[in-house]
Parts: sequence; C-alpha cells; structure tokens
Amino acid sequence: MTSSTHLGFEPLINDSLLCAAQAHSSRFGVLGHPIPSQLGNDDLTTITLLLCFVTIAASIAFTRNFISRQLRNFFYEVHSEELNNVTSNELRFEILLVVIDCMLLGIASYIAASEKIPGIFVRDTVFTNIIILSALFGGYFLCKWLMHFVVDPVFFGGKKTIQLFKVQLFITACSTTLTLPLVMLLVFFDLSVEKCIFYFCGVLILNKILTFYKCWFIFFRQKGFFLQTFLYFCALEITPLLAFSGVWLMTVNNLKINF
Repeated sequence: MTSSTHLGFEPLINDSLLCAAQAHSSRFGVLGHPIPSQLGNDDLTTITLLLCFVTIAASIAFTRNFISRQLRNFFYEVHSEELNNVTSNELRFEILLVVIDCMLLGIASYIAASEKIPGIFVRDTVFTNIIILSALFGGYFLCKWLMHFVVDPVFFGGKKTIQLFKVQLFITACSTTLTLPLVMLLVFFDLSVEKCIFYFCGVLILNKILTFYKCWFIFFRQKGFFLQTFLYFCALEITPLLAFSGVWLMTVNNLKINF
C-alpha cells in the first residue's frame, strides 16, 4: 500500500497546514491607528449639548430683564445699590451658565487635543475625558476668583471686590452664549479646529477687554492710574490664564499615550 502522498492527499495536507498557520498568525498583527471618535454620533454628548442649549435658552428667557439692565449699565456709572441689585435666582442662573461654559470648553478642548496633540487617550470612555477637562476649566475659574477675593479687599475694599466679581460672573455667563454655537459646529458640522481656535481667541480677547475696562472703571478710574490697571490686570488675569494653559497641556499629555 502506497503512502498518503501518493494517493492525492498531499495538496489537502498542505492547504490545511497553510490555513492553520494563517489562523495562528492572525492573532498577532501590527497595531494600527485608532479610528477618531465622532462626538456627533455619541448619544451622551448629544444629550449633554441638547440640555445645555435648553438651559441657556431658558436662562435668557427668565433673566432677559436682568440681562438688558446689565448691558445698559455696563459702560456707565450707576449707584452701587442698583448694580448690586441681583436676585438669588439671577445669581443661580449665572452660576449655572458658568458651569455649562466649563462643560462646553471641555468638549471643545477634547476635540482639539484629539486632533492636534499626538497620541491616544488612555481612557476609552470619551465622556470621562471630557469631564476631566471640564473640571479643569472649573478649577481655573475658582482659583482666579479666589485670588481676587484674597487680593482685592486689601487694596480696594469688600464692596468693590463683590462688584467686580458680579461683573466677571456676568461676562463669563454671556460668553457661554458665544461658546455654544462654536461647540455645536465643531461636533455636528465638522468645523475645523483651526477656525475653532480663531473663534475662541476672539471670544477670549473680547472677554479680557471687557474685564480690563471694568477693572479700570471700578478700581482706578477716580485715581487715573492706567499703568497700575495694566499691572493689576496682568497679575490677576493674564498670569492665571498662562498658568492654566500649562496645566491643561500637562493634563492632556498625562491623559494620552504617545507612540
């Protein structure tokens, strides 16, 4: 009796060995680049943005008289009693808008970090990374305002300190209405990150110009110290912003794996 190779089984044996080798080698491979996460297809992100939109719209509707009064008196001198006439509900809405602003900035910065900083995020859950970055922005606002509450009463008194804080809170709350369209375009309409950065820089510059004006108007207008206003603004506004930029970049690098 001849061997199996003489009975026509040799091609079958070779094919079986080849299939087994391919199946074994398929377990190993070269690690490819991950597919970018599309936040527009993420249900949790969509629900969050929808809630942000509804909350902002409701806040504007309920506080439209307060907003119009603040805008009307922003560039004019008013009595301190009239300026500080802010109800608890209006103050809550402003704080809520600041929290929403932190969330929106967290989403925008996550997209920018995903596209512009090399590496992939360690955490697979997208929303977890967004929450971390949003908390980072919240910490920035808290630390900046805490510095004002420590420094300002020493030189300008508690009444003017509270007056400036309410103005800063109002400016930040209004910035939220400008940040929401940016994030919507970025998430759902694939707005380029470069255009997003230019838009955000414009909003930030406008925010700082208005803050600089109110710092001069509240603290230094009667004294006429413009240089002191500039130094004060750099110390309590620009320096915390630059420090936050470094902390944000360090946090993103710790959240990502670089290959």
